[in-house]
Amino acid sequence: MLLGLWCLAVLTIVSCDPSDEVKPNPPTIELGSSTVEAAGGPQFLHVKSDISWTLSIVSEYGETLDWISVDRTTGAGDCNVVMKVSPNSSDEGRTATIVVTSEAGEDSVVLTQKGKASSSNPSGGNLSPKTGWLELPAIPDGTDAFTHSMTLNSKKTRNYSFIWDYDNLVAPWIAYPLCRGNMGSSSRSDAWALDPLLDESQQPVLHFHGFSVGNSGKYDRGHQVPSADRPNTGSGTDNPNAMTFYGTNMTPQLNGFNGGIWVNLEGLVRSWANSSDTLYVVTGCVVDYPEGETVKYALDNAGKKVTVPTGYYKVVLRYSASSTFGYSGYSACAILFEHKVYGNKNVTSEYSMSVDDLEKKLGIDFFVNLPAKVGEETAAKIEAENPAKVSWWWR
Repeated sequence: MLLGLWCLAVLTIVSCDPSDEVKPNPPTIELGSSTVEAAGGPQFLHVKSDISWTLSIVSEYGETLDWISVDRTTGAGDCNVVMKVSPNSSDEGRTATIVVTSEAGEDSVVLTQKGKASSSNPSGGNLSPKTGWLELPAIPDGTDAFTHSMTLNSKKTRNYSFIWDYDNLVAPWIAYPLCRGNMGSSSRSDAWALDPLLDESQQPVLHFHGFSVGNSGKYDRGHQVPSADRPNTGSGTDNPNAMTFYGTNMTPQLNGFNGGIWVNLEGLVRSWANSSDTLYVVTGCVVDYPEGETVKYALDNAGKKVTVPTGYYKVVLRYSASSTFGYSGYSACAILFEHKVYGNKNVTSEYSMSVDDLEKKLGIDFFVNLPAKVGEETAAKIEAENPAKVSWWWR
C-alpha cells in the first residue's frame, strides 16, 4: 500500500469550566476527483476533522463494496487517504458513497466510476487525444495521456498534461500553459508524493528521499514542470505547486545540470511568460541510447529502475496580442540540451532551433492544435521560424 502519507493529530482543548469547552466541528471529506475512468487506479481523498473519525464505503443501497478500498479507515485530525479503485470491466458505470463519521457528525461524497463503453480514453489515461489545448503535442496511438487540474481564484483550470513511458518510468513530454496569473514564486511545497493517476508500481517512488545510485552514479530528483511555475497555495491535492512534486514529474538529473543550465532555462522561460499574454510550454526528456550502449538508470525508493535521460528540451509557443514579431501574435522557440554538466551555464541562442527542426530530431508533432487556431499556412510559418534570429528571445 502507498506510504508516506500524513495525518495531523489535533489536540482536544481541556478547560476546568464546561462552558469554556471548545466543541469540535463536524468532519468533512473531499475527493481529488469525483469521477474515475474505467481503468481505475489510485485516488486521493482528504478528511478534515478536529477529532477521531471513521471512514466507510458503501453502495447506494448501503452494501459493502469490494471494488474500492482505502489505506486507512480510522484516524484523528486532518488526513490524506489513498483510495484504490479496481478496473471496471462492465460497460455500465458504478458509484460508491464514502462516509466519514465522528462524534461531532458526518459527511459523505459520491465517487462515480465510468463503464468501459463511456470511458473518454479507453486506451488509458484521463486525457482524450482530441483535446484542443494549444500546448499539447500530438498523442501517439496507444499512448496513455493524463492531465491534472487545479483551482485558481475559485476557478478550475488545467495544471499540466503528460504522456507516460511505462518501460522507462518517465514522461517523454509534459505540456502546460504559463502566464502571470498561474505562475508561482520561490515558495515550494516540497510535497513529494505519488501521482494519484498512476499506480505505485507504474511510477517513481520518491517521497522518502531522492534517487539511489543505480549503475551510473547519483542523480537529483529533477523537475520537468518547475516548482516555481506553479503557486504554492491551497492544501493537499488542491495545491498546484504540490502537483509538481509528483513522481511522474521527476527524472534522474545530474546535479550540475539540474542546478546549472537547466534551472537557468527554467528562469528564462518564466521571464518570457512574464512578457507575454500566454506562453504554451512543452518540456520533455529524451531516452535515446545508441545501439549497444549501456542504458543508465537510477533507483527509486522502492528499488525500481528509472532510466536516466540522454537529453532534455523545452519548446514554447508565445502569444502576445501586441507582439511586433512572429505571425498573428504567435512565435515559437525550441531548445535542446544534451544531459551533461555545462561549464557555461548561460542559455544562449546556440542551443535553440525552430519547432520544425526539433520535430525532425525527436519525431514529435508539437502544437498539433495550432493550425486550427491560425490556419495551416500561418502555423507552418510559426514552426519554421529560426528563434536564433529573433532578438526578443535573447534580450
